[in-house]
Amino acid sequence: MTGSGRPVSPRLTVVGSGGTSGGSTGRWTAVTDGTAQLTVGGMAAGGFGVEAAKSFLAGEPAGRWWFVLAFAAGLAMVALGLWSRNRARRRVRVGIVVTASDGRRGQARARQLGQQAEKFSQSTCTITLKVGLELAGDGAWDRELVDALADETLSATTMAERLTPDAVRLNLIPTMPLHVAFWFGSRLGHTHTREVLVHAIRQADGEPAYFPATSLRAIESRVEPLDVDRLEALDGGDPDKVALAMDLQGRGDQFFDQVMVSCRRHGFGYLLRLRTSSSRLTEDTATFTGAVEQTCRAWREAPLPSGARTGGHAIFLSGPVAIAVALGARLASPEHGRWTAFTFDATSNSYEPFPFPASF
Repeated sequence: MTGSGRPVSPRLTVVGSGGTSGGSTGRWTAVTDGTAQLTVGGMAAGGFGVEAAKSFLAGEPAGRWWFVLAFAAGLAMVALGLWSRNRARRRVRVGIVVTASDGRRGQARARQLGQQAEKFSQSTCTITLKVGLELAGDGAWDRELVDALADETLSATTMAERLTPDAVRLNLIPTMPLHVAFWFGSRLGHTHTREVLVHAIRQADGEPAYFPATSLRAIESRVEPLDVDRLEALDGGDPDKVALAMDLQGRGDQFFDQVMVSCRRHGFGYLLRLRTSSSRLTEDTATFTGAVEQTCRAWREAPLPSGARTGGHAIFLSGPVAIAVALGARLASPEHGRWTAFTFDATSNSYEPFPFPASF
């Protein structure tokens, strides 16, 4: 917090990588990145190329073709070194850790998740960039902060592109409340020059493990892990306001009954439900990407009246943060101010909107 009580805006920091290797590992690196091949191949091609040229100029055929073969082998080794160097550069990994903690939802747990994400990025990525903030819980400032968080993240992607021009993708590792994640994703958008992979934590026993869950870009997927209900018209609701509810934890009526209470409170006229029968989605890229693509497709194909398409939209979220970020980027980025995201608050036993108060 500043002296005026205004929350501090997020700042981008370069964390670096977790440790360096030397010794035999360092010597092996010279082979894998093409340095050894380029050095040896260059020396061989240069030396034997000169000898081959001498034999032709002097008219001395003895040993000439051995020189030519050695020269060709040197050139082949140079080509292999160039290929290895290009391959090594493309394998450079950049991690962007983004955290938004909310003191009302357990600050200690949020910090733990942020530390785990940073540790993972440092152990697997060449470069780690970090952006974080603490939400104040006072409405308008929170929205400003999350917008600033997304802007700093976009700055991080630009910096990463300059630092690693050969890297083909960026790894985004977010830890934040679900409704904040959706708004954050809507600000990020999905039209980036590099592929941005959003990572999720695998809910397994032992040491936390992350995996590339989905991409911000649209990806063709035939996997359909969700059941999509018919569009439901709500009595007494505003026909220009529509809600999308996603039960990704198999809670069934317990989830949707609370969603209905919130929908009636806020006057939604339509509700589209998506659900999974299991308590947890299969934790792999195909399933998470399939859930995102299926949701976007269901939203596009829902038989909504024109007023609902251009009116107020809301999404009730459950499940992984990575899916919330990707859905925000895919669904809400073209109409950033039209969406409001909801997630369940155990303290008040109700769904809490972001931005707050709800922008309907």
